[in-house]
Amino acid sequence: MKGVVMEESAKESDIAFKTLTGELYMLGKKERILLRALLDVTLRSKTGREIIAEECGRESLHMAKTLLREMGGDLDGL
Repeated sequence: MKGVVMEESAKESDIAFKTLTGELYMLGKKERILLRALLDVTLRSKTGREIIAEECGRESLHMAKTLLREMGGDLDGL
């Protein structure tokens, strides 16, 4: 995934995202569960995929699927 690096920390409940701008985001376990659920629902919805493509570009759909897969989400049917 270009531009985003996911790192697993010593604590299983934390995850870091580092963007090209050097920003670092820490997500706790509950936040990861929420993000995974939001990605799953959004990517399964035609309207959700269209919004991502329009707002962030078509390449973001692939990035979202990759992120969901790396977070342990189910990609069946996507």
